[in-house]
Amino acid sequence: MTSETSRRDFLRMASLAGATLLAGGNAAKAGAADAPGAAAAGAVAGLAATPLTAKPLPPKLQKTTGISAGTHEEHYKLYQGYIKKTNEVLDRLKTVDLTTANQSFSDLRSLKVDLTFALGGVKNHELYFEAMGGPGGPAGGALGARIARDFGSHEKWAAEFRACGLAARGWVWLAWDRDLARMMNYIGDAQNTYPVWNSSVVLPMDVYEHAYYLDFKTNRAGYIDAFLANVDWDAATKLAETAGALS
Repeated sequence: MTSETSRRDFLRMASLAGATLLAGGNAAKAGAADAPGAAAAGAVAGLAATPLTAKPLPPKLQKTTGISAGTHEEHYKLYQGYIKKTNEVLDRLKTVDLTTANQSFSDLRSLKVDLTFALGGVKNHELYFEAMGGPGGPAGGALGARIARDFGSHEKWAAEFRACGLAARGWVWLAWDRDLARMMNYIGDAQNTYPVWNSSVVLPMDVYEHAYYLDFKTNRAGYIDAFLANVDWDAATKLAETAGALS
């Protein structure tokens, strides 16, 4: 048997195995020969049966300095909308026709792309609401030491974080990059454009206008300063610990 024949056989078996996984148990029972057709006709499997529910707005956000409770409450309504849309997309994915999948346009492509935006809105905002309500200032303990190690000092980190807030169109994240083994400030122009795999968010900042316009109008720099003055470093430390950044 030539190496090319072995390669073709491997690719054929891998394709059949992938189709079987997509089709679920019925395809497996029908046999490998029937698996591709069964998978193509089926719907997306493995979706959560229980709809997402909105987490309550943390009470600590009623006390943030410079960012009003009214801003948080309006912002929370946007988050609730993302919950609703995520559930709507997940529900529609249960019955989407996989046989029409196409990169130019298809229901599957549209739903999957829209899911990243809606679900990204859910996850980012849940982290964002927890990130505030603290005393701000420099981080203490192991997280403060890690930031100082990776940026030179808290002040150098904060200067870059502020600048990223002015440069980003949607979000800024202080994140633990596992591959680089260091903290990094990353920007994203939308909530589904987080730029680097294998990184975990430690501190997120929403810089869309809806996050600050009621209080600051077009003064984004003033909002960024207010955000940093209200950072809950205990919440950020928990995220850093979970990510393995402080071990």
